[in-house]
Amino acid sequence: MTDDPIIARAPEYTSGTETQGSVTSGHITHTGSTAYGATGYTARRRARRRSVWIRRVRRIARRFRRWVRRRAKFVRRVTTPLGWAILGVGAASTVLGIGLGWSEFLTVGVTLWALVLISILFLLGSPGYEVELEVARTRTAVGTSVPGKIRLRRERHGGLWGARVEVVIGNESVPLLAPTRGVTGASQSEFEVPARHRGVVQVGPVRTVRGDPVGLFRRTLEWTTVVSVYVHPETTAVPSMSTGFVRDLEGSPTRDLTASDISFHALRDYRPGDERRHIHWKATARTGTLTVRQFEETRRSHIVVALANSAASYVSETEFELAVSAVGSIALRAMRDGRELSVVTGPSAVPSDEDAPREPRWLNTRSSGSLLDELSELGWNDSPFGLGELSTLAAQSIPGVSLIFLVCGSAPSVRELRSWSMRFPLGVEVAAVICAPGQVPKMKRVQELSVLDIGYLDDLRNALARTANV
Repeated sequence: MTDDPIIARAPEYTSGTETQGSVTSGHITHTGSTAYGATGYTARRRARRRSVWIRRVRRIARRFRRWVRRRAKFVRRVTTPLGWAILGVGAASTVLGIGLGWSEFLTVGVTLWALVLISILFLLGSPGYEVELEVARTRTAVGTSVPGKIRLRRERHGGLWGARVEVVIGNESVPLLAPTRGVTGASQSEFEVPARHRGVVQVGPVRTVRGDPVGLFRRTLEWTTVVSVYVHPETTAVPSMSTGFVRDLEGSPTRDLTASDISFHALRDYRPGDERRHIHWKATARTGTLTVRQFEETRRSHIVVALANSAASYVSETEFELAVSAVGSIALRAMRDGRELSVVTGPSAVPSDEDAPREPRWLNTRSSGSLLDELSELGWNDSPFGLGELSTLAAQSIPGVSLIFLVCGSAPSVRELRSWSMRFPLGVEVAAVICAPGQVPKMKRVQELSVLDIGYLDDLRNALARTANV
């Protein structure tokens, strides 16, 4: 019997690979192909490489765009209007010279481009300065300048073409003495901060300015920060005011003595008319004479100074400056006397929401320096609210007022001031200070309103010294 050959089939693969198999004489032979798997793997690798290259190209493109923007910003910053004009004329002359074959235009273009290249040389290099700005004080009064110093040290050798050092004081640039060219070392320059007018003077920054002699390019580097110098308004010493005191057991003790209060002061001999309940019997038994208690009178006083800062309240800016000085003088006197003080001006803008509560602008009265700093920052026509609206806001938002000063210019009439004073509760003493430079000072009483006209700051001091009804 002849054995039939054994024929076996190779297992089929289901993983996407096609296989073919045959068995001959007991041997299994495989003839297979993996075309789909190899092709898919290669395609994925190529896709990954392509995406990596795309990301690299995009990254390089973004960096290039940022570099171009930075260079374009730098060119715009250092190029002057004359420089842009020269660049434009040079480019136009070059194009016309090459396009039309005119040697004259080409000569002009080449000359201007050469001038541009030479001017660029003045911008190369770094100054390498170490700068220190020092101001003697940051607060001063009108008319008293503030000294300052600038120390400059060059950290590296080598000179810079067309470089100069200057400091910005307000709206002016003051040139300074730079270190000697080619030598490392320090130099010191002194300057003064002018205080001709009330306000805030910005000192700094100290900067180096480099440019070519023609003025095509200008490069500025700032080395320090800005220092604010407050120029305080002029003030005068006014006498202590006796009005505005309200008898209150919860108030502060004063130097005035009384026979009935809660702040005990001393003992004294009995006088006819003294209340018998204040007799100190132990002292009377020891001395043999009637002795009564004496007290310090406790009073409460809340002074409000309202400064109108709208254009409708003044005829000129000089009236506003006199009004600011008057407010500073009255407020400083109240702070020295230990009175409760509030200084208000008109708000800077009308609230957008009609239902939002409106309040005046409160100035900082924690110390005399902080108050004068804020008075230095005030500007004429900072508020759309006139003195009438300010009086209404002050009456609504400040409780417990005993004395209020309404400070304004000569624009409001006495009738308007009288109507505005009636917006405060009964018992509040109201005084209007009208500031008009050059006018004759006078004091008058319009029913419950005291009106004081001043032409100079000293008139305020003299008027308060002559009368005790302000």
